[in-house]
Amino acid sequence: MAGTAIVLNVLFSVALAAGVMALAARMGKGKRAQVLSAVVVTGAPMSIVFTMPYTEALFGALAIWAVVALVDERWWGAAAFVFLAGLVRLTAVDLVAVFALMVLLRARRNWRAWAAVVFSTVPLAGYLWWSSSHLKEAGGYFGIQKEHWNSGFDGGKATAVWLWETLSGATNGGYLLSAGVMIAAPVCLVLAWRRLPLAAWLFSAVLMANVLLSDGIMHSRPRLLLPAVIVLLPWVKKGASASAAALAWAVFGAWFSAYMLGVFEWAI
Repeated sequence: MAGTAIVLNVLFSVALAAGVMALAARMGKGKRAQVLSAVVVTGAPMSIVFTMPYTEALFGALAIWAVVALVDERWWGAAAFVFLAGLVRLTAVDLVAVFALMVLLRARRNWRAWAAVVFSTVPLAGYLWWSSSHLKEAGGYFGIQKEHWNSGFDGGKATAVWLWETLSGATNGGYLLSAGVMIAAPVCLVLAWRRLPLAAWLFSAVLMANVLLSDGIMHSRPRLLLPAVIVLLPWVKKGASASAAALAWAVFGAWFSAYMLGVFEWAI
């Protein structure tokens, strides 16, 4: 079973890389820059999980292709990818939010586009209804999350406190690396404004907000933020220096992944 899961995730990673290349093509990048863009995304810190029995590779592939469909304003194509993402993990709610925003901005009078948005919510709504109906005594799905995972939305209070404590006194390398990613992500998001297609920027923004403005396991944030690494695409260029930079980034990402998987003492 483990071997099958690894093979499937490698294939999902290929689909993810293809989606990144398609997004880069929409940004006007040539073939070489498209390939480097895929390297930047699939070689990011914690990208080791793309080859592990996690949902990151499949969700990432579906999310990126959904974003590509939104950039193209193919509403039912986007609905199909968001629908499938909703069968994979609940963070598909970020895609639903971006889908609705894009329709509001680009096709607000198109009832077919709104129908596509509604269709895309079915797996999420169905799972939340089913799980909450079995967890009524514990407060439903969100009650369980808050009670046992401390993952409720708090506006970023827990994240800010954890970052302050980590940067001011922690000596654990894994915590410091996680803190670095959590700080770098929103900075890159701000710098990428108007440099990315709107759908890609909004997806990254909503995903970061979902992750960083909630409580939870802080050292899992580099993994949860992986799909938002597309905010780096505006700086991927063609040429020897760009290739060297992408290679250095991939080496750093491999080291980061190896450290968090083999040296860091807690689960990722």
